[in-house]
Amino acid sequence: MPIEFLNRLRSQLGDDFADFIAEHSNPAPVSVRINPFKKTALFDSHEKVPWATNAYYLPDRISFTHDPLFHAGCYYVQEASSMFLEKALTIAFADGKPLKILDLCAAPGGKSTHIASCMPEGSLLVANEVISNRNIVLQQNIVKWGLANVVITQNETTDFSRLEGFFDVIVIDAPCSGEGLFRKDPAAVDHWSVDNVAMCASRQKAILNEIYPSLKQGGYLIYSTCTYEEKENEEQVLRLMQEYAMEAVTIADATNSSLAKKSGTQFYPHRVKGEGFFIAMLRKIEDGHQVAITKSKAKVAKEVSGFLESYLEDPSIFLPLVKNNELYALPSTIYDEINLLMNNLFVRKAGIHVGTIKGKDLVPSHELALSVALKKDIPRMEFTREDAIRYLKCESINAAGMNNGWVVITFKNISLGWIKVIGSRTNNYFPRSQRILKP
Repeated sequence: MPIEFLNRLRSQLGDDFADFIAEHSNPAPVSVRINPFKKTALFDSHEKVPWATNAYYLPDRISFTHDPLFHAGCYYVQEASSMFLEKALTIAFADGKPLKILDLCAAPGGKSTHIASCMPEGSLLVANEVISNRNIVLQQNIVKWGLANVVITQNETTDFSRLEGFFDVIVIDAPCSGEGLFRKDPAAVDHWSVDNVAMCASRQKAILNEIYPSLKQGGYLIYSTCTYEEKENEEQVLRLMQEYAMEAVTIADATNSSLAKKSGTQFYPHRVKGEGFFIAMLRKIEDGHQVAITKSKAKVAKEVSGFLESYLEDPSIFLPLVKNNELYALPSTIYDEINLLMNNLFVRKAGIHVGTIKGKDLVPSHELALSVALKKDIPRMEFTREDAIRYLKCESINAAGMNNGWVVITFKNISLGWIKVIGSRTNNYFPRSQRILKP
């Protein structure tokens, strides 16, 4: 590791420094978080992550690529320390009222799926990622999770200034120097430099300044990094409290083994079963303007409503949106908020993409197959693990005995995607861009 980094950590940790260095010789823990909307007992016998619900450590790293339940969105592979976010969310979500939440730097989707798993019913989550290829990965992971009340945007932080006072909670897992990933990702060591730390701190300051107006009075800002650098952690938080009307909120530390500081909580790998991570929580006490949400009326064509009734378990809680022959189902309780987002931001995904309208027919989307809102009496075909892997590789499928039409492929009763049976022929509709390539 870089000598400048080691000298700083020796000063930071004192007598703990030798234990910190020694821990980097051990393999990084492997941990997963279960999707509560696609509950599986797959990992129930494993050690639990103490600060997160439905989260487990695995004794070894398995081949997630060859697990159909991973592709179905039954769980997310996530670093354990970062799951401490749930402790902050418990405070923000305490009264159980529907909230508007922003995950500003959301890719690849670990924290977004975690927020979506915890947020009160009727809430809206906006998951934003400005980098295009990372946004695609974010979309895939959100689709796997199967929820309709998530909007994915691809915007610069400054674009959110149009939504003054809109969000009740803003989560910022800021781009950082990545010191907490040195054990897990050797490339992070190669990218580290004193200049890079300074550049990250400057970027974090700009992000925090730019997003502040979008937080409503009384709203919570949750800030995190995967680094140990005080310029990127404590100093950012203390500056916010000095320059803006914000107060620190203490996050209860159930582990008693991380280092709680006045301005946040710092995780070190020799003190917890996880990687390096910093998290802090602030509350906005300044009164400010709030963007107005305009009530709108959705025009619902009869044939479009028929598609929703054919494919959704409870179509009454959705409103349709048709754009370029693509049909989307938007939750009616947040329809106006989604419209506001569409008018002010670059929205990449909203609600459920139901499918493509072709004349009087609908070609159902892969997203619909993975949605928890999918109608339960849709024709289904249960596959063995071997057949499921062949399906996920986009290979030929044998659907003997199934009637003509669209069929959902399942593994352990969890949906993987569509096939279409046409006489003696079966078409595999798993997205080729996501197919398994690894032998």
